[in-house]
Amino acid sequence: MTKGGKENKPDIVASSDDGWAVLELTTQLGSKNIALGSYSSIDPRNLGRYGLISHRGPPDVLSSRLLSVDDGQYCQLIVEDHLEVEKENYINNQKLRDALIASKGTDLRRLPEIPITLLPEMKGQEIRRGLIDIVMQIFDPNCDGKELIKLVHVGLERLSSLVGVPEETGLKKKVKDEMDVLIQDFLNDYLEFDKENETYRATEKFKPHPKTMEHITIKLMDWAGYGPQKTLQDFPEKNAVY
Repeated sequence: MTKGGKENKPDIVASSDDGWAVLELTTQLGSKNIALGSYSSIDPRNLGRYGLISHRGPPDVLSSRLLSVDDGQYCQLIVEDHLEVEKENYINNQKLRDALIASKGTDLRRLPEIPITLLPEMKGQEIRRGLIDIVMQIFDPNCDGKELIKLVHVGLERLSSLVGVPEETGLKKKVKDEMDVLIQDFLNDYLEFDKENETYRATEKFKPHPKTMEHITIKLMDWAGYGPQKTLQDFPEKNAVY
């Protein structure tokens, strides 16, 4: 809550003995200046409610992006192949500022991937891409199907127990909408939805054959917006490699 009683939902909040910080994560190209400004007014006394160290002053506010966008007078992290830090002079916490400066140029391609694939704020194509590996599990011969809520919980992974009921309900609806498109327009022969049990399962027509699995993978990639997928048979003979 802000000091004025307004609810705020930043992506990441961190607090230590030296100070606290709020980080906004985004892949959008629009400025986050207004949102970042609202984070500056968060009441630091609320930190104790979440098991964090409380402070008296405002937080250091940062944004994290794939491309540089003018977010106003706030530090910005650019997290493409290598870490870039811009406007670090707006960080008041000296230890945090020094650490960010020392981290400039870090090769982010070497970092391990995290298992979290879904977030409540995701939309459309982001949700589809976060579901690909989870949907593939449905076609495992030992899988009897996956409940809709299970898809959500697997995607949220360690965040599952931390997401509020309204956010989880909203994400569940968005996942259902995208899965409806997958079944209707891409995998209607191989994937079905049991409305009574809210469970996705492979159809009786599905058989775990390599060609079938290749077809399903291609359809999933198309659904997720990765563009038309090609197999070896799609390439002309003169380009073949033996």
